[in-house]
Amino acid sequence: MSNNKHSLSLQSKKWFTEALKSLMQNKKYSEITIMELSKKAGLDRKTFYRNFETKDDVIRFYLDGTCQDYILNLKQESPLTTYSIAKAYFATCKMHSDFLRLLDKNNLLPLLLISFDSYLPILHKMFENEQTKKNPVYYSEYALSFFTGGFWNISIKWIRNGGKETPEEMAQIVENLMFHSF
Repeated sequence: MSNNKHSLSLQSKKWFTEALKSLMQNKKYSEITIMELSKKAGLDRKTFYRNFETKDDVIRFYLDGTCQDYILNLKQESPLTTYSIAKAYFATCKMHSDFLRLLDKNNLLPLLLISFDSYLPILHKMFENEQTKKNPVYYSEYALSFFTGGFWNISIKWIRNGGKETPEEMAQIVENLMFHSF
C-alpha cells in the first residue's frame, strides 16, 4: 500500500508540474494561484498541499528531476572529460529547454543554479578517480563550484539565444574556453 501511495503522490506531483508549465505559457508565474494550478492539474487543493507547500516547491520538484536527468546523462558518458560533461549538461538543458525558457521569462532561472548546487556533492563523488589524486585542486569541490558558475553563465546565454547550438557544439565551445582561452 505504501508503494502505491508513493506512486500516486509522484503522479500527482507530475500533474501539478505539467499544469504549472501549461499555465506559465500564458500567464506570469506570480499571478498563478494554487486554486488555478489545482484546477488545471485536475486535482484538488488538498492534494496540492499534501505534496507541496508552495508553487516554488513545484518548480523545485521539476528541477530536481532535471538534475537527476543530468546525472543519468553523465553516467552514460565514459570517460568523463570536459567535453563529455558539457555534452551531458547541454543535452539535459536541451531536454528541458521549454521549461527553462519559461523560468527565464519569469525571472526564476536562478532556481536551476540552486538545484544544481545541491547536487555538487554527488557530482564530486562521480569525478573522484586517479586524476583527482594527481591534481586535487582541479577536481576539488571549489573547482566544481567554479565550473558550475561557468556552465551557469553560458547556459543562460544559450537559453536566451534559443538553444540553437547542439549539445555537441556547446560542449566544444566549453572545451575550447577551458583549454584554449586567455
